[in-house]
Amino acid sequence: MAGKKKLKLQIITPQKQVLDKEVDFIALPAYNGEMGVLPGHVQYVAKLNYGVLRYKDGNTQEEFAIMGGLAEIAHDVVSVFAEDAALAEEIDEAEAKQKLAQAKASLSSHDADIDMELAEMELKKALLMLKVKNKKTKF
Repeated sequence: MAGKKKLKLQIITPQKQVLDKEVDFIALPAYNGEMGVLPGHVQYVAKLNYGVLRYKDGNTQEEFAIMGGLAEIAHDVVSVFAEDAALAEEIDEAEAKQKLAQAKASLSSHDADIDMELAEMELKKALLMLKVKNKKTKF
């Protein structure tokens, strides 16, 4: 459909700009639940949880693992400022499984030198990476 309004999606991490693309629909892993964004959405700032960011562009849909952050929605631009982000196709499944095993070992250890909060974050990140790698969600 000619002239169909689009959203501009930008995903930015401290390391790099991960994505800058025009899309039709975005589903954000907002802190209080999944949040859908279409063109014309009101201006809004959302706190993001660890979760799956999905977007749809025509018949194409992609998923990113998002490790927390903020999303700013203004004038059909959605800027996601994430602690980390990974496209499903870029996730190394073997590495994610290894990190999952390491995090589980750290959490089950009774070593006083282990930072339990960091180990829990690593566990959540590894589980999210595996979820995104192994499952495509349909809109």
